[in-house]
Amino acid sequence: MKNDSLLIRVQAANPQPLIVQTDSLDLFNEITARPGDPRLATTAREPFFRRRRGLTLAVAFAVAALLASTAFAISRLVGSDVVGPDVTRAEYLQAQSQLELPPGATWPRFHGGPPNSVTGRGAGGGIAVLTAQNAWECYWVRSIRAGDTAGQARAHAALDNLLAHNVLEAPAGAPEDWRPAVPPTVPYVVYAHDGGLSWIRSSYAAAAAGHTRNLVQSCHANAPG
Repeated sequence: MKNDSLLIRVQAANPQPLIVQTDSLDLFNEITARPGDPRLATTAREPFFRRRRGLTLAVAFAVAALLASTAFAISRLVGSDVVGPDVTRAEYLQAQSQLELPPGATWPRFHGGPPNSVTGRGAGGGIAVLTAQNAWECYWVRSIRAGDTAGQARAHAALDNLLAHNVLEAPAGAPEDWRPAVPPTVPYVVYAHDGGLSWIRSSYAAAAAGHTRNLVQSCHANAPG
C-alpha cells in the first residue's frame, strides 16, 4: 500500500499529461508530409562528406595494417627505436656479463612475450639491472638475519654502485618512455620522476641504520616469479 501511494504521488506531480500509446501512423504521416529543410538539399557540404569518407577509409586501413603487422611494422608506426623479443633477450644476456650477482644467486630465465611483441631498445639491460638490484636487496636481508656484517656491507656497496652507474631518473614531466639523448654504454634502467628512486635511496640508508622494514618489503615485492 505504501508503494502504491508513493506511485500515485509521483504520477500526480508529473506536469506532462499521460500519453496513450497507439500504433496509428497519423502522426508519422503528418510529419513526413511537411516540406523538407532546404538546407539539407544544398550540395555545398558534399565535398566535406566525401573527405570524411576518405579519412574513415584511411583510418580503417591503418588499423587493419596495424593488426596484421609484424613487430617491424609496429615499430615504424610507434617509433624507430622499438625492438622484438630476440633483441631484448640478447640485451638481457649481454648485461649479465657486466653486472654482478650476490653469492649463490643465479640469473632467472628470460621470459619474453610472443614473437610479434615489442619493447624499447635497452629494455633487456634494464631487466637485468632490476634483477641484480633485487638479488642484492634479498642478499642484504639474509645477511641481516644471519648476523653477517660483511655480507651486509657488501650488499650495501653493490646497491650503491648500481644506483650510481646503472640507474637513471627521468626529468620531471617526462613521458613514460623517456630515454637519455646519449644512452649509457652500460645496462641501465630509468625510474620515473615520482619519488620512487628517492624512496629506494632512503630505504637503503634506513637499512644501514638498522631499520630494515622497507628493504624487506622491496625484496619480497620485487622478487622474480
